[in-house]
Amino acid sequence: MSYADGTYYKESFGGTIIPEDSIDSKLERASDQIDTLTYNRIVGIGFDNLTEFQKDKVKKAVCIHAEFIEQYGAYINTPLSAFSAGSTSVSFNTNKVNGITTTQEVLNYLKQTGLTCRRL
Repeated sequence: MSYADGTYYKESFGGTIIPEDSIDSKLERASDQIDTLTYNRIVGIGFDNLTEFQKDKVKKAVCIHAEFIEQYGAYINTPLSAFSAGSTSVSFNTNKVNGITTTQEVLNYLKQTGLTCRRL
């Protein structure tokens, strides 16, 4: 189950990066990875049992992560974190948590929910 749908992505979030024909699959994949980042606490609690604040932050995190997957999907799981040739150097500024590569923005939204704390 995706925590954000195509209508939310396009209208509330204002997303334009993901093509219409792959919005649902990207949001589903992002939601699955958000579950991993939150130690499956959303699954355990139930999305409908989260506060409105938490739901809002989770939906935004899903949309941002889905766009990240769309833009950098081919490079997310590469073994390289940096590359240089001559005077040109490229490095990826991403975070890897629980085996999921994402952006700091996604992690910041999730931290606000209290669902990413490692304590029980």
